[in-house]
Amino acid sequence: MREDIKKAIAQAPKGVHADGQLKLVIFDCDGVLVESEHLVGDVLGKEARKHGWNITGPEARALFTGVQLVDIEKEMKKHVTMPLPIHWREHAHDLIVEAMHHDIHPIEGVETILQTLKDLNIPYRIGSNSSHEEMKIKFNTSKLTHWFEKDRTHSGCDMERPKPFPDLYLHAAEQEGVNPEDCIVVEDSDTGLKAAYDAGSVCILLRDLDKPAPDYRGLIRVASLNEATDFIKEVVQSQKK
Repeated sequence: MREDIKKAIAQAPKGVHADGQLKLVIFDCDGVLVESEHLVGDVLGKEARKHGWNITGPEARALFTGVQLVDIEKEMKKHVTMPLPIHWREHAHDLIVEAMHHDIHPIEGVETILQTLKDLNIPYRIGSNSSHEEMKIKFNTSKLTHWFEKDRTHSGCDMERPKPFPDLYLHAAEQEGVNPEDCIVVEDSDTGLKAAYDAGSVCILLRDLDKPAPDYRGLIRVASLNEATDFIKEVVQSQKK
């Protein structure tokens, strides 16, 4: 285990300590389980350019990752030169959902980490700002549906306050009947990390190690789901001693 991860464990909530007990892993969806953020960036980038905002797909992806359409619409209105239609959010949602039927792929290592959790008897849930309809399509297109039970998939659309507020992750922990500090949350966005950190859970950031990240106390950084799998196995093994 890397030295920076060992140091992070010492500063992280008790769920990953040797004298603690990991009781639940909560996954974000986009960028963690499935690769779809390029799609959202492309769709919204085209919509922005259509209305006079000259933004590229990668720029749109960086700006809108993990952000709900209601907030994206507010940002769009600051930059477009032609007014957005009254029902633009519904229109954008329909465009994104349609694209999801054709261009969604599983993140490398996703089935390995889910099978490992099953083998370790560690339950897992999903906590995403995506709607249930969107997640259903994403999992179907990426052929991951059989891994996820409906009542263990939670949407920020059902929360009064979605991410970056902690409500979604607190709700997932409550539904499992565990304390948030005994949970690991796997995220890729700063928005999701803030939600996980404020919930009091252990935060794993799935992101290239050379890219910047928030300076959260006890943040566990991994570059791949396979590395996250190895980390979880080591944590569970340390708690059996």
